[in-house]
Amino acid sequence: MRFAGVLAKMNSSYLCRRIVCGIALVWGSSFLPVPISAFQPQAKAQEAAVQTSARYLISVHGLHALTANVAYRLASNAYSGVAQVQTAGLFGLFVQTDMRMQGTGQFLPNGLAEPAQYDSAGSYNRAQSHLHMVYKAGVPQITVQEPALDNREDVPATERAGSQDVVAVLVGLLHQMQTQKQCQEVPQKLFDGLRLSTLNVRNTGFERPPAAASKEWGQEAWTCNFVLQQVRGFKANSQLSKLRQPQIGRVWFEDIPHIGMSVVRMEIEHPKMGHIVIRLDATPTQAP
Repeated sequence: MRFAGVLAKMNSSYLCRRIVCGIALVWGSSFLPVPISAFQPQAKAQEAAVQTSARYLISVHGLHALTANVAYRLASNAYSGVAQVQTAGLFGLFVQTDMRMQGTGQFLPNGLAEPAQYDSAGSYNRAQSHLHMVYKAGVPQITVQEPALDNREDVPATERAGSQDVVAVLVGLLHQMQTQKQCQEVPQKLFDGLRLSTLNVRNTGFERPPAAASKEWGQEAWTCNFVLQQVRGFKANSQLSKLRQPQIGRVWFEDIPHIGMSVVRMEIEHPKMGHIVIRLDATPTQAP
């Protein structure tokens, strides 16, 4: 009964798209190498950046719903990251989702990411989707969007200006922690090809992670609270949609021996799906 109740709250490809593309926490690929050529041409130091790979489990109301295999390279001035997200556990008996997201760009002096391109493609119960964006003068330009936008308000270029994709937001947070030991408390915008959201992050100091998050990695973690709120890109006749409500969450970072600063856990309260937890499943690995 509990599982059926969770399913009743989820519709179409919204689960995977909103958790991964809207919440901004998990990025990577199923341990596939991230090509060096994907970096910005001016980023010369990226050859020294190792690839970090990890696996995250995504739970909704305590039920394992998705698994995300991640890989990324962070250089001092450039990044590349990819994500393969698939349905898992009992949820996979009812819904089949397989989405791949990847992005590249560079880092600004304040630690924030400046994306160059973003791509997501995959399937939800045999329905295919594909989004490709390139960034020109800080504005994401959609070059591929399948299926086409339908029954949803447009997000004009003036409002998309300065926004980031999910990969850029997440590698930016991780880069800030690795280099500055804090999150930049600068208002940000997140655009996933359909929706525009605002993101506000606040440093909240040290805290012991929940027991389920802290395996052998350490005794305390750096934490940042955040508020994510959709502001544009709503479906028609959605004036009373719960998705207009702010989504409040927290992310935990730990300095894992031989790996470095890593995201070990994130929690968020979603207005429709409820309590979502994303946690690191095992010690990450690194390779040249």
